[in-house]
Parts: sequence; C-alpha cells; structure tokens
Amino acid sequence: LVDTTVLIKEGTRASTIFKILSDKYGTPLSEFEAVKPSDLGLPAEALNLDGYLFPAKYKFDPKQSAISILKTMHNRMIEEITKAGIKPADAHRVLTLASIIQREGRYTEDFYKISRVFLNRIDVGMPLQSDATVSYGAGSVSYTTTAAQRAADNPWNTYRYPGLPKGPISAPGASAIDAALHPAEGTWIFFCTVNLETGETEFTTTLAEHERSVAKWRAWMIANPGW
Repeated sequence: LVDTTVLIKEGTRASTIFKILSDKYGTPLSEFEAVKPSDLGLPAEALNLDGYLFPAKYKFDPKQSAISILKTMHNRMIEEITKAGIKPADAHRVLTLASIIQREGRYTEDFYKISRVFLNRIDVGMPLQSDATVSYGAGSVSYTTTAAQRAADNPWNTYRYPGLPKGPISAPGASAIDAALHPAEGTWIFFCTVNLETGETEFTTTLAEHERSVAKWRAWMIANPGW
C-alpha cells in the first residue's frame, strides 16, 4: 500500500509546501505555483498563498488537482480563523503577525512574548526588525541575515519599513495564531535567542539588557562554529 499522508509543518513557506506536495503526489510543481490568491478566494491584500494554507497532516488522492489540494488546505485555515473568532477583515493582519511569530519562536510559551514584543514595537512606531521577514523578502532560508539584505528595498524588510510587512511569511499553526490574538502582558521590546541549539530566548525592555543578550548570542556563535 502506498502511504498518501503528508505532513506540512508549522512555519513552512508556500514555495516549500508546493515542492513537498509535488514530490509526494507527482503533480507538476508548476501546477501548484500557477494557483493565484484569487483562485482560492483570498483577501485582496494577499500577494501570494503564504499564510493561508494550514500546516497539518493531510491525506490526498494523487489524482487530485493542485488547486483542489490547496483549496483543502485553505479551507482548513478558514476553520482555524473561524474557531479563533477572527473577523474576515482582520484575517490578513492576524495571519501576517502569526506567521512571523511562528518563524521567530521555537517554543509555544515564547510565542506569546514574541507577539507582545512586536505589538509593543508597533505601538511606539519602532520597526519590527525581524530577520525572518528580511530572509523571506530576500528569498533566503537562513535564520541570519546580511547587511545588504537588511538594507534591501522590499515590502518584507521590517528593518526598513515600520509596522507589519505586506503579508504572511509562512504557514502559522494554531498556537501562533492564538499568540497573535492573545499576547503576553509585558514591556519587552527586544528578544534574542542566546542558544540556537536549545532555542533559549531572552526578552528584555532596555537596550542595555538587550546588548547583554546579544553578547551571549555572539559568544555562543563563536563557541559553536558552523551552526
């Protein structure tokens, strides 16, 4: 028997989802890439399918068309949006924030603090400075970014432009969506992962505190070359 189940993990980009599905079911990659936001009835703000395909375990018929498969994944996201009580007019904004939380956090308990950091920054007009969005805008999959990428002019560069980027950068799961809606209480405006292996992340309020966290991260990087 051929196993027709496929697992789409939280934080996966649409381009990667297309490749996973194409490899699994033999449907040409170009057929997935040809599906436009309007084909799935996405909001007008959606520039692509990122953020609108729910990450989960699915079972598809290999004979199913690309659009039919993606519609199923989008319908599953609509179920989550409805369950979370998100109004259709707010969906794009919430999914955009949730997708960044998903890419920036390793642990669910950190998601709620990361959400608060980004919302605190938006409140004071401070750029989000999310490397995850910069990496997405550069078409890179690296978690670290270069000075050139952080200076690039694209709608996902949150170093250059304040507020949320133009749209989601990955497939957020239920926990990241919940965190976007229910951020933790706190005054933090910085966070820094000080150990990339364990995902240990420090949340801080002042620049001096943040610089201490960054120093810890740099020391970890030196001690763990090639990470």
